[in-house]
Amino acid sequence: MNGKIIIAYFSQSGNTKKLANMIHAEVGGTLLDIEKGESADLKTADTVFVGTPNWSATVSKPVKDFLSTVDLAQKTVIPFCTHGMGGLQNVAADIEKLCPNSKVLKSFAIKGVEVDTAPEKVKAWLKEIGIN
Repeated sequence: MNGKIIIAYFSQSGNTKKLANMIHAEVGGTLLDIEKGESADLKTADTVFVGTPNWSATVSKPVKDFLSTVDLAQKTVIPFCTHGMGGLQNVAADIEKLCPNSKVLKSFAIKGVEVDTAPEKVKAWLKEIGIN
């Protein structure tokens, strides 16, 4: 993939971080742990993966706060999500609302307990959306 990639994520239990690392292993780029307040030059990024656990059917508060304070206009945003039994629910739609001037691609969601078995699913998803 051409262009700079950032993989921004929040992970409460470690599952979303594992998923972020799997994506990073496939596409490269810069990992950005939102909770730790890490920074990356989002202005020069073309593609921003946004990872969150599903909290009460939506984006976690740290990710919501992050997306409310950064400008991702004209960038490609790619949501990914870990969850318990809830699935993706409103996560992707809410990220689209928080990034109204971005091109939002198809999201990826997986149960937290299944993250360790996700590498092949991640590869297939990245291929499907034209990233890898």
